[in-house]
Amino acid sequence: MALVLAVAVLVGTAWLIDLPALLGGAKQPGGGSKRTAGARPKVIVRPVIFASDAAVLRAVGTARAVRSVTLFPEGSGQVTEVLFSAGQKMLAGAPLLRLDAEAEKLAVELTRLKLEDARRQLARYEPLASSGAVSASQIYQVRTDFHAARIALAHAELALTKRLLVAPFTGVVGIPDVEIGQRVTPETPIAAFDDRANLLIEFEVPEMFARGVKLGAPIKVFTWAGRKQPFIGYVKSIGSRIDPTSRSLRVRALLANAEDRFRPGMSFSVRLALGGREYPAVSTVAVQWNREGAYVWVIRGGKAEAVRVKVLKRSDGRMLLDGPLSPADLVVVEGVQRLRPGRNVQVHRAPEQAAIRPIRGN
Repeated sequence: MALVLAVAVLVGTAWLIDLPALLGGAKQPGGGSKRTAGARPKVIVRPVIFASDAAVLRAVGTARAVRSVTLFPEGSGQVTEVLFSAGQKMLAGAPLLRLDAEAEKLAVELTRLKLEDARRQLARYEPLASSGAVSASQIYQVRTDFHAARIALAHAELALTKRLLVAPFTGVVGIPDVEIGQRVTPETPIAAFDDRANLLIEFEVPEMFARGVKLGAPIKVFTWAGRKQPFIGYVKSIGSRIDPTSRSLRVRALLANAEDRFRPGMSFSVRLALGGREYPAVSTVAVQWNREGAYVWVIRGGKAEAVRVKVLKRSDGRMLLDGPLSPADLVVVEGVQRLRPGRNVQVHRAPEQAAIRPIRGN
């Protein structure tokens, strides 16, 4: 038994130390077989590109009009005219609703007459002020009456204008909530009114990503109707504090709606890229592994060199790496089996159309 064990140890040692010699021409650790010692293996390489490790935040956003109000009348009275229809676009200042205004019209006429009388009194008394025919107190009283009458007329005209409800800005009016003949008060809602040429998309960002949100950052907005093409907006405002209940930051983005395809209250899928650093990106087939971790074969000066890397992200057949790689480096994607450190190789570049694209995050 001792003899058998000794023979087995000798054979195993010879196998490990001189395996290529026993195989008669297999690979040598120093680079090749005995019969192909001077041959340079062919490898296919691709240049290293750099891409951002930016994460893409996905959230559900809710649309609201940039300006949105509920219209109320400024006074009480009976509705005599409804001058709009649901969904109609109205320019700023356009009339929307008229209330009965007979009493207000009479008040305007009365105050106008009082103003004319006060103006005649003032025209008669003022020339007499210098002659002393009238006292200074009388002149003062006439002037006061004139100004009071002018203010009373302005007040009456203002009350008359309040019998007409007008559009506060250019926008789209909703379904009317009143009818002709209905009596209303300043607490009676008339209709919703929205400026939806632009929409604000509100969404929440988790606390851990709050620092990555920047004003003006672009966002991609998708509808839930299966449309794959995104609509582009940008971050308009960021909340000043983290909500202690949801642990999230409130963010608003502005989305153009010139074609009026969206409505306030709609929900959207929002994607926001959070800024990151630039890292080398290579094809996944270029990354090799051993007990010490990941590495790639790089061709420098026509010779192979193993470079240790750390894998940061995988996406669409690519890997984002952290390691000593530069844009001038060529990474081996095919032919790694015959490579050894320092070995000369025959370099062939991969076709241009096979070049990898930057990783955009997920």
